[in-house]
Amino acid sequence: MPTARQLQPAINAQENTSAAGSGHGVFQPVDTQTQATNSSGITELVLTQHSPDAQMLLLPMLAHLSRNAERWITWIADAPVDREVLASYGVETDKVRIIRSNCDESTRWILWEALNTGTSHTVIASLDELSESVFSHLESAAQAGKSRALLIRYR
Repeated sequence: MPTARQLQPAINAQENTSAAGSGHGVFQPVDTQTQATNSSGITELVLTQHSPDAQMLLLPMLAHLSRNAERWITWIADAPVDREVLASYGVETDKVRIIRSNCDESTRWILWEALNTGTSHTVIASLDELSESVFSHLESAAQAGKSRALLIRYR
């Protein structure tokens, strides 16, 4: 009869196989460098309208992204953005490209272009409404450009 020590490699292999197939079980370490260079897609951040916490949530994320970005971070903003405020949160402002747009239609077009061309690591935008069809087109653009979108929504 095999000992527990002899069975352990087989148990570990089975757990790893079932974990990969089911999404449950043993967590594998994440290679953040590979993940950062190979990931694309869309992340949505829902914030409370006119909340003072919005800046405290968004700007540290932007600072982290700017320190690890090899390509532009494009922020499509509907209001002026103060680069001194960005710098005070640790954002490397020389890696951030700010584009002003106050119309959802223009913002969607700029967002799609910035994602699709691949010149931006991350594209940040705020859109009031986003249909499934538009969301799908933006996801395709992000994959084509190996870019990420951070969509900010207010409720």
